[in-house]
Amino acid sequence: GARDRLEDGIGFAAKDVLEVAVVLLGASVNLAMLRSAGVPLALGLLGFVALALVGGIVIGRAFGLTPSLSVLIAAGNAICGNSAIAAVAPSIGARREDTASAVAFTALLGMVAVLALPLLMQPLGLSHEQFGVLAGSTVYAVPQVLAAAYPVSDAAGEMATLVKLTRVLLLGPMVLIIAAWWRRTHADASGLKMPRVGLPWFIVGFALLAL
Repeated sequence: GARDRLEDGIGFAAKDVLEVAVVLLGASVNLAMLRSAGVPLALGLLGFVALALVGGIVIGRAFGLTPSLSVLIAAGNAICGNSAIAAVAPSIGARREDTASAVAFTALLGMVAVLALPLLMQPLGLSHEQFGVLAGSTVYAVPQVLAAAYPVSDAAGEMATLVKLTRVLLLGPMVLIIAAWWRRTHADASGLKMPRVGLPWFIVGFALLAL
């Protein structure tokens, strides 16, 4: 319901300003924390993304959603919200209605996570770094991860940013896997083009500043 004259500013803030902000966050990352995360964290994220993707599709189908809508919601929650949904949609021939529904539902889940996760820190007995891992691996989009973690502490925010951007790196492989699986399981998918995916520039910038 935003006024038309605000749309350009909203789009600029939601994309360009946000991406530059993510790059600048790289300058505050603690290198000792990065080294301590290491391989176990990477393997844990791979397992989480796989579980979120497969589990999301299964749950969506169990609730009667269409196959394409189930895949879009699962992809959005497993990786990075709207970006993942927009990347996956053409590779499975999703309708615009399914794409819009997936974006709306994923945004609702993200809002709930932002509000609820900080309340779980003390009951679960988590350290600030552990909470950052939890936020970075469960909240669906970069802005929501920052909103959930940085109010807790800078340490939680830095760890959450690292975990979240590692998840974003999995976007390309996930889109290719979904596209290949969709072609194998849907006879009408032969005319769909295989997606072209690349590395987001703000992740490169974040890594360079972190170094």
